[in-house]
Amino acid sequence: MTRDQAETRCEPPGGETVAHELVRVPPPTVTRDEIDLLIRRAGLTLNAGQKADLAVAYQHIVTLAAKLPRARPFADEPAFVFHPPLPSPPIPPAWQPAATATTKPAGKKPVATRTKGARKAAAAAKAAAQPTAARKVRPAKPTGARGGRAKRRAAKGRTKPARRT
Repeated sequence: MTRDQAETRCEPPGGETVAHELVRVPPPTVTRDEIDLLIRRAGLTLNAGQKADLAVAYQHIVTLAAKLPRARPFADEPAFVFHPPLPSPPIPPAWQPAATATTKPAGKKPVATRTKGARKAAAAAKAAAQPTAARKVRPAKPTGARGGRAKRRAAKGRTKPARRT
C-alpha cells in the first residue's frame, strides 16, 4: 500500500466501522549522521540549528514529492533525464540546373542616391544661382594684431602687450 492509499479505520465503542480522513504515513526521518555527511559533501559549514532546519526541510521536500501525481516513474521524468537527438546523416545537395540569365520584368529603375561630392556640388550651384542681394552679408571681422582671447588676457594683465613694429 502506498502513502496515498493509506487510510485508517477505527471502531468506536458502538462497534461500527468509520472511515476517517486520509492519514499519510510520516516521511522517513533523516539521521544526524546523514545530514553531516550531506553537509560535508556540499562543503558547507553549518551550526547545529541550521542542521536541524535542514533535516526538517528534507522531510518537507520528501512529503511534497510524494504528493506529486506521476504518470511515469520518477527516474524517467524529463527534468532528470535528457537524451539529445542523434545526429542525422548529412543530406546530399539536390541536383540544380545551371544558372541561366533571366530577364527581370520591366518596372521602375532604381533611384540613384547622391554621393557627398554630388551633394556639395549641387549646394554650390544652388548658392551661385541665387542673386547676391538675397545672400546674407556678414560684417567683416576686424583685423588686428591680436585675436579676441589675446586682447582679453592682455586687458587682465596676464600677458605682455604685443610689440608694435
